[in-house]
Amino acid sequence: MNHTKLVYSMNLRACLLIALTLLIVSTSVRAQVQTEGHQVQSPYTPPVSKRPIRSLPIKDTGVEEKLVQLALQNVGYDAVTRGITIAQYKVKKEKLSWFDLLQISSQFNDQSFKHYAANSNIAYIYPKYFYGITIPIGTLLSKGGSVKAAREEVKIAEDNQIIAALKLRTDVLSKYKQWRSSNALVNLQRQVADDIHAAFLQVEKRFNDGQVTIEAYSDASRSYTTEMTKLITFQLQADTQKLEIEQIIGVRLESVLN
Repeated sequence: MNHTKLVYSMNLRACLLIALTLLIVSTSVRAQVQTEGHQVQSPYTPPVSKRPIRSLPIKDTGVEEKLVQLALQNVGYDAVTRGITIAQYKVKKEKLSWFDLLQISSQFNDQSFKHYAANSNIAYIYPKYFYGITIPIGTLLSKGGSVKAAREEVKIAEDNQIIAALKLRTDVLSKYKQWRSSNALVNLQRQVADDIHAAFLQVEKRFNDGQVTIEAYSDASRSYTTEMTKLITFQLQADTQKLEIEQIIGVRLESVLN
């Protein structure tokens, strides 16, 4: 009976020890989280939600806004926004990683539970079960710094997203404005080429009638060829810029303009 009571008492003390240790650990972690929650927030908070955002602090109007919104759906930009999700997962991982430090052990004593001292009737009772728990307190408390570092990585990922979005906006709108300027040059050059072509036709007719020399006809032909070369060059530049815009927005530019 005494042996049973002693084993029961040892088991009870072991359970109480484990429960007390877990209570201390949970209280420490909860206090750490509360301390982090009362930290002073930065005055600038990037507009980031649980799902990586597709918005900008700068708003455009009309066609430009459509171009920017389409550009923000580009797969290259989507890869940047996924960095926020990865950083948020790291925060969760760091919050739960303190459980990896907790080690609970048990041992079964298969030896004799009674041992009488020499020249004595006193029996020494050895427990049947041994329980133990190991908690590296220093490492556990340092986890707070790891969690804070992971949260800072989230903020860095959010800032990188805004920077990438602004850069993408600048890129697509710059190409759009260049394309409009190239189109304007194409229209102007087409008018010049048409005028030179009309003049060339008159010189050609007069040359066929024998009213102008071969030199005058050659000069008119060279002028027309030069202006047509410029027109083709401007048109190629405009078409290339249009393709670069479509590469960013993922659709035909005409679908945005119409």
